Amino acid sequence: MKKLLLFVLLSVMTLAACGTTEENPSPTTEGNAKEETIILYKSDANAEYTMPFEETYDGKSDLVPFIYSKVNEHDVVLLDYTLENNDTSLVLNLGDDVYTIQGSAGAAMFVETLVRSYFENMPEIKEITFIHKGSYESILDHMNIGEPYSREKFDM
Repeated sequence: MKKLLLFVLLSVMTLAACGTTEENPSPTTEGNAKEETIILYKSDANAEYTMPFEETYDGKSDLVPFIYSKVNEHDVVLLDYTLENNDTSLVLNLGDDVYTIQGSAGAAMFVETLVRSYFENMPEIKEITFIHKGSYESILDHMNIGEPYSREKFDM
């Protein structure tokens, strides 16, 4: 009887130990946050080219919305985003403010500054797709909505 009780007790303790997991701290928690300088892109004064600039990233916040907030020059709301295809494809879900982007030059700078900034800082990303309110339907004639922009197109 003592052996059976000892066996049951050891089994319960073993199962309890197996059921516990040691949490790996998230890289965005304050205890592990590491401040670093990242390279982002903005348009030049004539909105013809993109140029790099440095920004301090505190490591505490999520990198995707952080980059978006620092690079977006058009006040287009980022509703949410997803990483797909084993985290190699970034999908940015934009709000109705996307309609405020004026012309081909404005769209080119909006896209290029964001895409270059993400590709620069997220080497695992191979393509970036902009969608509008969850839809992949093309809504603008001067910007690809629903079609991916590839790393190769930007020589990155």
